[in-house]
Amino acid sequence: MADGAVIENLSTRKLLGILAALGLAQAAFFAVGAFFAPVPSSSMDFEMVKCADQTKGAAGHWFHLRPPRCDLIESLATYTPSSFDLREIVFIAQMPHARNNLQLEYSPWFQFLLGLVHVEVEYSDVFKYVPGAKLMLEVRMGVRTRESAPDAWEEYADVNVTRTLDCTIDPSKKSEGNFYTCDTLDLFELGSNNYPFYLLNVRIPIDTEACRRDPVATPNCQIGKINELHVVAIHQNGGFTAVWLWLKTLLCPIVIAACYWFNRRLSLLPRPRLLLEKAILALGMVLVLLDAPLEWLSLVARLPCLLLLSDLRQGLFYTVLFSFWLIFAGEHLIDDPQLNNLSAYRINLSLVAVASLALLVYDMAERGMQLADPFYSVWSSEWGATVAYISIYVALACTLAYFVFLFYKIVVVWNSIRRKRAAHLYRTSENRRLKVEGVIYRFKFLMLFTLLCSALTIAAYFMRQFGEASLHGDSADDSILTHSTSAFFTGTFGMWNIYVLLLIAMYAPSHKQYQGAHGLIDENEDLMSGEERGTESNPLTTFLKPAQD
Repeated sequence: MADGAVIENLSTRKLLGILAALGLAQAAFFAVGAFFAPVPSSSMDFEMVKCADQTKGAAGHWFHLRPPRCDLIESLATYTPSSFDLREIVFIAQMPHARNNLQLEYSPWFQFLLGLVHVEVEYSDVFKYVPGAKLMLEVRMGVRTRESAPDAWEEYADVNVTRTLDCTIDPSKKSEGNFYTCDTLDLFELGSNNYPFYLLNVRIPIDTEACRRDPVATPNCQIGKINELHVVAIHQNGGFTAVWLWLKTLLCPIVIAACYWFNRRLSLLPRPRLLLEKAILALGMVLVLLDAPLEWLSLVARLPCLLLLSDLRQGLFYTVLFSFWLIFAGEHLIDDPQLNNLSAYRINLSLVAVASLALLVYDMAERGMQLADPFYSVWSSEWGATVAYISIYVALACTLAYFVFLFYKIVVVWNSIRRKRAAHLYRTSENRRLKVEGVIYRFKFLMLFTLLCSALTIAAYFMRQFGEASLHGDSADDSILTHSTSAFFTGTFGMWNIYVLLLIAMYAPSHKQYQGAHGLIDENEDLMSGEERGTESNPLTTFLKPAQD
């Protein structure tokens, strides 16, 4: 086996053929998202119906609309409760809707279910709203299967949810009949969607004695005059899930085969593996983990941990990919004496490690806790919000510093190659000059592809983060994830796979013997000093180092 890599020995015609095939594949990934996949997510709005319960929850009954079991309250403005404890008022939402006398159903293909609540507060001189008021909701969530009776609801959760109610009103509208503008609040998030029907029974308890003693610390004392509650339920579209799963199912065995082939080629070499080769193999293995279509399991089993597991896989891929880019650029610094040494990157990789750790803390604090309590929100407490903000800001600062440094390192590599080529390349033999020119042009293409991949990866990462933040905010219907971005997500996902496969193909050891190869090796040995002859490096630096003065 020749010691050179495929990037050195592959003919230009075959290389162009490979690149053309990969280009068509990339176009196909975008086309699949554009023409076959629907938008990633959809939402349903529910105006919660109000029912009277004279037992104030003591009987433990479920209140629902289909079939009717509700002493309907037309308007809270005309309803007179029996006491100041408003637990006798039950707000209900039965999900999903019924349309044209047909009961819709949720499906495991929807993957997750996110619930938001919007509180409609009317201005009142009697029941005054105080900014930053604590809102506590008694929430019962029921679930029902297709085989269950229409009124046979099984309790899924029974919790007290406390949120901070942030509302504003224009001073000119502070009169009866006008309403505050209130922020949308997180209510629940389910990591899987394995029940076709869900029911919410929500109460707003008020302890009048506690409100007299300490209205600031006691929930629901300063929330004002509540008129309505609205719930927004957001789920992933089943059509998008199907397209996403089939893409993963198609790509996963291809990447596994490529990693096996690459590892086998490396094992046949008479030398230790280079750092760059180890990094490429690690990137391929993490891509296999990302491509593994584990979501198929959620179609046959209830796996609430799947959403968290998906986030962890995505985060691990980002971590390894960002680390690889630093190593990829650093290993092509021709004059760097610390090539092929992972410890030389410890300071650079620390930025990636800190950012990844910060996001891991946030993810475990949010979705990790939601495995036990789907109504938990890290933003519901001051301590949790502080941890979340610190994690996000630290990750953002490290990410920005990382990409500034990566851009700087790529510029240094580019200038180094150009300087060496201008100073030394044309002093060598014609055979060697043509060989190195080919390697340089191919490396430049890979570097440009790396820059494109990094730019789209950054865009995809921030689009996803911004989209998820919008889902939890006041503009859920305007979120990026509920609009036509399927082509971008499928195209970026395909680009990651194409990029890794191209790296594996180009940096795999070649098995071919070329005419003049022995002469080239002899020339290299004559030009290299004894110290350089014992140094292992990547294909580009192997050819350019002998040209040093």
